[in-house]
Amino acid sequence: MATFPALNPNARTFVPGQKAATPIGTLDGDELSVLHTNASTAYVLRLTFTGLSSSDHLAIISHYMNHGNFTPFDLATATLLGSNITVPTNYLWTYVSAPQTDYSPGVVTTTVEMEATPQWASTPGYIF
Repeated sequence: MATFPALNPNARTFVPGQKAATPIGTLDGDELSVLHTNASTAYVLRLTFTGLSSSDHLAIISHYMNHGNFTPFDLATATLLGSNITVPTNYLWTYVSAPQTDYSPGVVTTTVEMEATPQWASTPGYIF
């Protein structure tokens, strides 16, 4: 498992996870919610890198090409440095979509969107 390149983004957008639950309507009009797990899911992180060097841009693209949307990876500490973003332990990241790159004259801007989910097989006490 390779770690995301140790780059500090210019902007971060973070959407905290939520509990996986299904609402169920009752006959008297009330609504119940059935919780599926104690773990939160769907932590979303969007990173924007502006003014990347060609080698840093290539590092992001190469990382995506090696992981795609299926292979989970961890983030380097430099990526979240200076933010208060916290994700529980045993969570790994996957890409939501391919990195988006804007080639303005003299400036390369790349946006990456990823999602953190719990890694069930590595969670102590989880039974299949």
